[in-house]
This record gives sequence, C-alpha cells and structure tokens, in this order.
Amino acid sequence: MNRWVYVGWFRNLLAEPDDQDYEWVAVLSIAAESAERAKSWGDHLAKKRASRGDEDRFLWSEIHLPSDPMYERTSIQELPLVLDGVEPGDSAIGW
Repeated sequence: MNRWVYVGWFRNLLAEPDDQDYEWVAVLSIAAESAERAKSWGDHLAKKRASRGDEDRFLWSEIHLPSDPMYERTSIQELPLVLDGVEPGDSAIGW
C-alpha cells in the first residue's frame, strides 16, 4: 500500500464569508492501493463528516503524492494516518 496526501476543503455555513474559518481544509495521509482508492475513501470520510450537522459542507478534494513539492516541508508522518476502508474516530483525523 502507498501513502497519499488527501486534502479536503469544507465551508463553514455558520461563518461569514470574511471569517478566516469560512473555508477550511483537512489534510491527512491515506494508505491505499491507488490514488483513486485514497481519494474515494477520503471523500467518503469527508462527506460523512459534513453530513453529521448543518455547520459544514464538503466542497472538493485533491490527492497528492507525499513527494509533491507542495508538501516538501511537511513530513507525512506528521499527518493523521487513515487506512483505506477503516473508519477512524474524529480525534484520529483531528476534525
């Protein structure tokens, strides 16, 4: 299994558009066989998170390799790790 960097964007529907928390991002590492599986599982978790209340809406997501220059200053070991198909608790993801 490879590790992928999953980035999911959310909008806080209770915040004003000029509030720094109006849009927020969740970044985590997903261990999966492919980028498609990692993105699919991350989207599942993000949509599940957004469906639990009226506060946040899932907007979109991206999947990256850990070697992507955008993440060169971030160690993948510092990100929450999620295994494809395993439902982690909210505290494990950090949202």
